[in-house]
Amino acid sequence: MVQDYKILKGFVSQSEADEIKGWVDGLSPDTGSPNHHLSELSKVIKGKSIIFDIADTSYTNYITKFQSISAVKNEPVPVIIIKLIDRIAETLNISKDHIFLQAVDMNIGGKIDPHYDASIEGYINYKCNLSVHSEDYIIHIDKNNVLIQETDLYCFEASLYKHWTDPFKSRRIFLSFGFILKYEELGRTNNDPRVRLSQRIKRYFQ
Repeated sequence: MVQDYKILKGFVSQSEADEIKGWVDGLSPDTGSPNHHLSELSKVIKGKSIIFDIADTSYTNYITKFQSISAVKNEPVPVIIIKLIDRIAETLNISKDHIFLQAVDMNIGGKIDPHYDASIEGYINYKCNLSVHSEDYIIHIDKNNVLIQETDLYCFEASLYKHWTDPFKSRRIFLSFGFILKYEELGRTNNDPRVRLSQRIKRYFQ
């Protein structure tokens, strides 16, 4: 049976979290028209969301352009980000062929509305989200209500499971590492009910 999510407590040290926070503080969105599908989603975060196309493949090009609410950045990311990608991939034993990163900085009252992430035929949009700076909070992943604390990493099939948060009572900074993985790498097939739902969503909304 496929597990709905994985949570790795204290995945980064406090000094690593502070270094990441300093980097996110200095980020500014590039000008560019947001994807119209995300216009309402982007308003409720009450902050900034910046996507970096790390792998720069045809798959990451497609996903980042679809999911970005500002122009996609192709500039180099700090060494700590590359090391985190390597650490995540090694810990979970997943491939690094198609990777992108979303850095999100939300103000008080911001939230993530219920949604599925974009997908590609034959692949799952697998997200590993790192809580860099935040109060303790609950992430809703389908029927699961998961407690997240600072420095935790939680991973799930974001194109297969609807996910959302309640409004935050404090500032929240998190990194969302996107790994585009083949169905079989995560124990899925074309006949899996969640995969079929994802394919229908893709046809109608992407």
